[in-house]
Amino acid sequence: MSLDNVTPLPSTEPEFRGESLATEPLRWEAPTGARAVAAAGRSVQSTAMIATGRALTRALRSRGERRLRAAIAAETGPVKVSFGAGTVDLPGWIDTDYTWRAPFCLDVTRRWPIPAGCVDFIYADQVIEHFPLEVGRAVLRHAFEALAPGGSIRLATPDVERTARMYLERDAMCAAHVERHRSRGYSAEHPVDVLRITFCENGHRFCYDFSSLESELRRAGFGDVGRHEAGESDEPAFGGLEARVNETEVATTLAVEARKPTV
Repeated sequence: MSLDNVTPLPSTEPEFRGESLATEPLRWEAPTGARAVAAAGRSVQSTAMIATGRALTRALRSRGERRLRAAIAAETGPVKVSFGAGTVDLPGWIDTDYTWRAPFCLDVTRRWPIPAGCVDFIYADQVIEHFPLEVGRAVLRHAFEALAPGGSIRLATPDVERTARMYLERDAMCAAHVERHRSRGYSAEHPVDVLRITFCENGHRFCYDFSSLESELRRAGFGDVGRHEAGESDEPAFGGLEARVNETEVATTLAVEARKPTV
């Protein structure tokens, strides 16, 4: 077989010429001959694998949504749903996430795949900050729709105001929080790291203080908005849920509850 007429395909690994990338312009050369055929084969294989993976993910997520509906329908007491739960197992709660591995799948950026008004309690710990503001607004709207009248939501998230105050005060609590980050594998050396790690790492897209989160909850239709310390609540269903409860974590956590009006 002659390879002379094979059309070159762009490679995912460009070939650069020149000893100094800093001083000589970079030039890319399309692969030819056998390299082009190999690149084409890899491209077709990669495309097929991606398509198969997406189809499998859709099927597994669909199964997870069916399990979610069944779990809610089978619940004889108050229906309590947590989202973005990862591997956390909260006793008495239906713990959901948007991954194909989750036993109960829930995409909270869309309308929940359940009848409106059938959930009594919604909880999310360190989740809402991972959405841009507009997406976060959609999350709150869909949660509001899923709740029964009189139902409640609790969100725990990093507290911008408290974290900023900790940085500005630079006291023993700030030093302890830097050490907390370091003990969990972060590169943390300076007081400013309490800001950097909260606002720039971990995929955080929009961080809140109480005023902003209260405003967004009310915008979505919620009332009776109030803040609590991590792990504490006047509502028994919400008590002791937060996973981050050491002294510095409590000092930088914003836990807010709100209720869907009954009328």
